[in-house]
Amino acid sequence: MAEVIHKRKLRIRHRGRMEQIRIYLGKMLRMFVYENDWKVLPMAALIAALVSMVIRTKFFMNMEGDLLGAFSITCVAIWNGCFNSIQVICRERAIIKREHRSGMHISSYILSHMIYQALLCLAQSALTVVVCGYSGVQFPEKGFITKWMMVDVAITIFLISYASDMLSLWISAVAHSTTTAMTIMPFVLIFQLVFSGGIFQLAPWAEPISGLTISSYGLKCIATQADYNHAPMETAWNVLLKLKDKEIGGTVKVGQILDFLSGQNNSVVADLRAKEINATTTVGELWKTICSSATYQELRKQNLDLSAFSTRKIDAGREEGSSQNENVLLKALIDVYESVIGTDGEPIKLGEIIDWLQVDKIVESMKDQQIGRQTTVGELIDLLASNADVKAYRDKGITVKTTYGRLMELVGEDKVKDIVRVQTAAASRVPAYDRTLDNVLNYWFTMILHILVYAFMAMISLKFIDKDRR
Repeated sequence: MAEVIHKRKLRIRHRGRMEQIRIYLGKMLRMFVYENDWKVLPMAALIAALVSMVIRTKFFMNMEGDLLGAFSITCVAIWNGCFNSIQVICRERAIIKREHRSGMHISSYILSHMIYQALLCLAQSALTVVVCGYSGVQFPEKGFITKWMMVDVAITIFLISYASDMLSLWISAVAHSTTTAMTIMPFVLIFQLVFSGGIFQLAPWAEPISGLTISSYGLKCIATQADYNHAPMETAWNVLLKLKDKEIGGTVKVGQILDFLSGQNNSVVADLRAKEINATTTVGELWKTICSSATYQELRKQNLDLSAFSTRKIDAGREEGSSQNENVLLKALIDVYESVIGTDGEPIKLGEIIDWLQVDKIVESMKDQQIGRQTTVGELIDLLASNADVKAYRDKGITVKTTYGRLMELVGEDKVKDIVRVQTAAASRVPAYDRTLDNVLNYWFTMILHILVYAFMAMISLKFIDKDRR
């Protein structure tokens, strides 16, 4: 009987690596069901729901929202992955040591953990994406790598979470107790989040350190998938809106204003100049405007010296061989001249001639007739700038007092908004967030490399478990 039991122990002791992987997977699944390891799934869903409440109106909407969403989801994935495995080895360290001395292969043990943790991270990633979607995060329907953006993001979350999981597995293999592992964990989380390089501006010396973190590649990958560089930026526009009622003022020269309005390279001015204006008016309205002007009243008072229109000079011109039509016109001019001012050649005011011609009656008879055409703001500005009287006032200072809001209304608030958002976004472009296939695949492969390296380091650490005297 003793011999049979001894042979049975030998069979258990020398089982192959694949069989040991199956045994340990069965053990982990039982722990998942009976030791409440399943609680990590509802916790992942709860964390995703809380984060979604913050990012749902911003993620995939603008630059700030994409960066905030990428950072938040990266934090969720790292948190889930780290706490999946931070205690799994150190809490059963004595059992592992005993089983290793009985013939357990460390590689089988680590591989079984890798398979189990991969399934756990996969379930958490799917839950995170689904909860975010139901919580109001507006995922674009079309993906960049796959057909659906939710699948693209879920793959990235899985890789971030799985890499963090393997990092924690290594820490758990190094730590000799759960207390030590849980003490180390906050420092690891802070290191990952601070050196992610997204929200926190890093000094040049810290850039190489950022390249060692999982969070850096995870954040870059999600920001790339969200097409960060082609999203509008809202910060500058929101600041401008807060200043909408703030008064601004100062003294500028007329010439400076005209030069600014005549500029063609400024897109805002160019759009303003292109606006069409209906310049159509009526003869009556135009005549009323002319009569009410001070310039017209001054012109009426001007004396006109018409002494050149003498009968003698006209007759002399007639003798030089003018045509019959020209002679008729000259005779009409003589008649007008003599009927208005006589033949004494005394000066006459321009207003008297206008009154004699009965211009008011002529205008009254055609006051409703429309004149004018469609013009643009630019044409009116150029006409004003070319006026001699205006040129004389180029060096005159004008005190201007207005608000940002009125200036925006002048150009068009929607136009200002588009310009501010697009130009600030172009200035904030980050090449690492360019939505290219090379970028996405590079970040994915880098996180896969992290997974393999941390799993290998955990395996190496456990190889020396027999030397542990505790």
